[in-house]
Amino acid sequence: MLLLAAVALVIGCNSESDKKTNDKQADTATTVTPSEKGVKLICTDMGEDSTGTPHYDVYVSVDGMQTKIKSVYACNDIAKESYAQYQIPTDAIAACGGWYAGAGDYYYVILREGKPVVFEGWREEQQEDDGYHWKEISINNRP
Repeated sequence: MLLLAAVALVIGCNSESDKKTNDKQADTATTVTPSEKGVKLICTDMGEDSTGTPHYDVYVSVDGMQTKIKSVYACNDIAKESYAQYQIPTDAIAACGGWYAGAGDYYYVILREGKPVVFEGWREEQQEDDGYHWKEISINNRP
């Protein structure tokens, strides 16, 4: 019985330690969108400027090699179940973006012939159409 209580105490302490580690990881400045074949979109929080405006750098990562796409004002991962809302195709393997001060920038990645292809879209509060204006963009040093 004493052995069982000792084991429970050790497991409880390890769980608390794991929770603290997970909490610290959640506080990091980078959000990574899960994907397949080693392709990810990464939003890196660059902080705020002197006027309080947030800044994020968006990267595409292929097998650990990162290429910067653009700097934006807001960026979070977009869950697959939300793709239709953003007019993102169901075969996209990762998506991210965000809305700030009346406008938003958005990105998704598909695989074409086994290579990642990145699309960029935008939307504004005052636009007269209803789309995200998706277009394929060129990524320097694409793997």
